[in-house]
Amino acid sequence: MSGYDWAGRPGFDAWGNLSAEVRAAVLAAGAAGWQTVFDEVATYNETWKPLRPVLMSKPWLDELYALSDRMLQLLLECCRRRAGTAGELRKLLGIPDGRVEFLDDSEPLGDHLAMSGRPDILLTDGVPKFVEFNVGSDVGSVWDSEKVSSRFLELFRTSGVASVLPVEAPPSAVDGRFAAIRSTLGLEPGARLTMVFRTDGEYPESHDPEKLVALLQPFVERGIENGFDMDVQPVDWLTLDASGSLVGRGRRVEAILRLFVCSEMPPTVGLQAIKDALRGGTASLFTSAASWLISNKLVFAWLWEDAASLPAADAALVRAHLPRTRMLTPSLVPSVVAEREQLVLKPADEFGGSGVVVGREASAGEWQGLVERGAAEGLHLVQDYSRPDRMVMDFVHLTSGEHETAEVPFSIGPYTFGRRGSGCYVRIGSQGEGEVLNLKRNVHVTGSLLLGGA
Repeated sequence: MSGYDWAGRPGFDAWGNLSAEVRAAVLAAGAAGWQTVFDEVATYNETWKPLRPVLMSKPWLDELYALSDRMLQLLLECCRRRAGTAGELRKLLGIPDGRVEFLDDSEPLGDHLAMSGRPDILLTDGVPKFVEFNVGSDVGSVWDSEKVSSRFLELFRTSGVASVLPVEAPPSAVDGRFAAIRSTLGLEPGARLTMVFRTDGEYPESHDPEKLVALLQPFVERGIENGFDMDVQPVDWLTLDASGSLVGRGRRVEAILRLFVCSEMPPTVGLQAIKDALRGGTASLFTSAASWLISNKLVFAWLWEDAASLPAADAALVRAHLPRTRMLTPSLVPSVVAEREQLVLKPADEFGGSGVVVGREASAGEWQGLVERGAAEGLHLVQDYSRPDRMVMDFVHLTSGEHETAEVPFSIGPYTFGRRGSGCYVRIGSQGEGEVLNLKRNVHVTGSLLLGGA
């Protein structure tokens, strides 16, 4: 991992290395099958859809899995150097008491907190740069990215493309998460597992719980295939019975797969019921709310502070793959204002690209105002700008059927469950939307297929 030549052995997308005949066959298959591939997949862009998957080198992805796992361990170790419990870490991060639901301040910062994660990685001249690390069971698009990969694979097989372009899907992130749930919570075969979701989020159909329960049934079926007695329910259906056990529509809820961010949740009977069941020991949660604390980007700044005292290999990894990150303080404002084009401003505890401002995309006046306000509010960071590499992608217009080829930015999210890499979420930027790949900028969610070789 430490000696891998990222710049010299590019492996993210092999599209440019394919012959014109193979590229034409891939695009023809995509033109015929894109509607099936993206059916009920939350890609957020309602104008265009990608016509093909990303074609990654399998050895390259394996290296990225290893790099991501080590970075996650370094983040956890960084927190442990400063705090022994979730409450101590929460206070150091400046998070008010009560903001993180289900958080037990006395919980030790154990290895169980690193059992589920997905970084957001940019490539700069082929070198991976970690700009965010989402830690916890709520890491998004596990199911959607896997559906896209498996559907493109089936499309390639039925169209004959696979005969000229042998590919395979990445290891299943869906199954990898089920395995991590079983090992982390110590569940026996046949254990009852309930996937719980919020009804106030941005996910399509989240405000219609009956419809979303129906849409998530394939996930339930996979859980059953993985040996669980599984169902899915929204938070609002849950209550406590007379014995203090958590129930939803008459079914007892014991192990919970948390598919939501556990902050800023509206108070409901269901939310309180989960809290009471966890406190009473009648239910368990994958993952612990304490894992969410490690996602705070202030931990990136701490890790940079620690780099000089780390073992040489870890220090080199941090400096090569984590853009320099600093807490924004009033004393830094003049230099940060002057270095606008080399910096990115980020709130410490937001996610999904929310609140991120790339200095070179803002005017000098806008940047100065944002920086001064961020320093005054506190809990903002500045990170060195890493220019994201572009990829060439072909898109189809949803209404006209028009095809368009564009160079767009992208981010890569290899999943890690139970310390094992699996799946790969790819977020592709939209034409003309800038470099911040958040949901408000019409990103495309897609998957990948793997090619053998170096």
